[in-house]
Amino acid sequence: MADKTLKVIVIVVFLFALLQGGSVFAKTTIDFTDTTGTGADDIDYSDAENAIQERSDLNGPIIADAFALANIMGYPIGKSSIGGFPHFEAGLAVGAGFTNTVYYSDDEDAPEGSFPGIMANPVIHMGFGLAGGFDVIGKLFYFNLNAYDPNLESSTATLKELNMLSVGGKIRYNYIEDKTVIPFLLSFGGLTFSLGADVMIGKIGMTGNYNTDFEDITVEYDNPPGPPIETYTVTTTFDGDYGATINWKIISITAQAISYIDIMYLFSFYTGFGLTGNLGFFNTDFDGIGILTTPDDPPASSFTPQGQIGTLEFSSTNSYRPVYFIPTWIFGLELNLTVLKITGETMVNLRNGEDVTLQAGVRIQI
Repeated sequence: MADKTLKVIVIVVFLFALLQGGSVFAKTTIDFTDTTGTGADDIDYSDAENAIQERSDLNGPIIADAFALANIMGYPIGKSSIGGFPHFEAGLAVGAGFTNTVYYSDDEDAPEGSFPGIMANPVIHMGFGLAGGFDVIGKLFYFNLNAYDPNLESSTATLKELNMLSVGGKIRYNYIEDKTVIPFLLSFGGLTFSLGADVMIGKIGMTGNYNTDFEDITVEYDNPPGPPIETYTVTTTFDGDYGATINWKIISITAQAISYIDIMYLFSFYTGFGLTGNLGFFNTDFDGIGILTTPDDPPASSFTPQGQIGTLEFSSTNSYRPVYFIPTWIFGLELNLTVLKITGETMVNLRNGEDVTLQAGVRIQI
């Protein structure tokens, strides 16, 4: 009976793991207005809109998954138990979630037009031992541009708003306590189960100047003295100002089972599996308006406008969600220097074997 129950649980877990995130809402529009009387009444930007939207829809879920992976970090602890009260631990951790890492692979090409997703999550964390093999750990990070402004500015972008909150906690149960295998050399550090909840909320706003070329744009040119409509393609250049915002909210529930091995007390290795359920979104908004021009030497046509031909309004609004379930394999190494601990940890997304986290931390445990 137990074997059948376990098989059912495994099947359900991996069915959930296959559920995909994706696009909630995505739309890009480009509107042209002839303000110069050139006669270029209709410029068709539908191909450019589609190309931009396809690029956004390809990379949006990749970035949303990076946020989800970053959200569940912040607990790099290489011991199966903090101990009973009043034992505690406290420290700093910094890490990042990386998605679409196949982008860097020499053996396999990433999807055309895609790029890696990266999201960092630095936190402070603190935990307390409880009775009966239980302990609790909490994490926190908060940043507000009004409190500290790094004055990030370049020729194309100026940071106007940056707010971020990362908070979470987990409760752990030391199911199997540590046992000595070879005195002074090797010991089994224990087996611990945990259940945690994490939330990450943030917003980034920026403004700047945006310059780009649109190639093979269809133009319908109305010239009353000649043919009623002349249709041809041309390369146009957009130069204008933009405003962009990125905001996100990710809520994750994570269950983990991790085992520990201690070597000469100095090193602690730990590994195990986890399953995370995600809810939330990653939104982007981009709005720009500027001048549209054609090259000084356009295709030969008596009806071809040259130079400044009008204004262009650009708007792209998108919302993406991470995958609902992420199964992970966890591996970590902790260096024990009496009460001081230095830890490195990674998690791999078992759905694709490509998305990973990297995390480093330093803490004390007393």
